[in-house]
Amino acid sequence: MAIRAKSAGERAGEGQRQAARRRSRAQVPLRTAGSAEVERRLDAVHRQTSVLAHDFNNLLNVIIAANEALAGRLDPGSDAFELAQVGLDAAEKGAELLERIRSLSAPMAAEPDLVDGAEALVAVTRMANVSTPENVTVVAMAMPAPLACRADRSGLESALLNLCINAGHAMPGGGAIQVSATVARLGANAAAELGLERGAYAAFAVKDPGVGMSPQTLAQATQPYFTTRKEKGGSGLGLAGAKAFAEAAGGALRLVSAEGRGTTATIYLPI
Repeated sequence: MAIRAKSAGERAGEGQRQAARRRSRAQVPLRTAGSAEVERRLDAVHRQTSVLAHDFNNLLNVIIAANEALAGRLDPGSDAFELAQVGLDAAEKGAELLERIRSLSAPMAAEPDLVDGAEALVAVTRMANVSTPENVTVVAMAMPAPLACRADRSGLESALLNLCINAGHAMPGGGAIQVSATVARLGANAAAELGLERGAYAAFAVKDPGVGMSPQTLAQATQPYFTTRKEKGGSGLGLAGAKAFAEAAGGALRLVSAEGRGTTATIYLPI
């Protein structure tokens, strides 16, 4: 029996039908999940990318502030001045790309590094001092002993920077923010309150003498998009991002605050 060769048109049509079947099979899990599940997943992606965009914005603010300060100390027209302007222009263009970042899927979690507590404090203090108001000083407290833990170092520094920036906003009269890193030994009750196992943890704390929070505000402070600074451009993602980082690293975020008595935010990480 002779076998008729398929024409080019027939082959193209069959290829299109196969592609349609593949697309249909690929859509089955999405349809099975249901519209509510799809919306939940998309909302989770949006929240995670918003946190990343918020952290990126804080880093850009550090770069912009540092380059502005540098340019102010240099002679206009000098090569060094022009380089500072190039850096400033690039950072400002980077800020314009933040909305595009929000449309991207969140990346995979970074591999943890061995973090030196002293190095983390020095890095955060340097960045925070150019990201907080001029009447606010960020001070790294002396460490009683060497401290090391495993975490995504850039994530830890971003979380601590967010806490310092939040603290600066809560200090209209200025003052000093204290950043410290110590070993905290959590007993059964203290650990249970944080959802952790009892034992020793690396505790990175940011303490401010600012306005503090009421019990009602404190109860909502780590919820994404909750902010008392909407009229001043607050996004409500700083504390939420710090909490998400701590929990993803196997730790927790603890807030202690009272109106008129300031706030202490502590990130606990496994040693």
